[in-house]
Amino acid sequence: MTREESLEVEGVTLTIPRHITSLGYTVSVFRIPSSLLGTRPGSVEMHALDLSHDPPIKHVARVVEGEGGDLDYRCACLLAELGMDLAS
Repeated sequence: MTREESLEVEGVTLTIPRHITSLGYTVSVFRIPSSLLGTRPGSVEMHALDLSHDPPIKHVARVVEGEGGDLDYRCACLLAELGMDLAS
């Protein structure tokens, strides 16, 4: 499995992490299931690490179920808005 396959996103959503990765960031996707008792909704969290700094700069975006829309896409868009220079 490639790093890109491990993201488990596809289509238009995949273009955002691809672009962030092309700028030198390492992107990870975490899917947190809802709690067994249903007291905490599930969520998607995406991290982008800039390893060229010491310590690395970490950008984190998190979207919770129930907020509507495609969680992966919304989370990727939020990650892209977190102060990274994506114009490069």
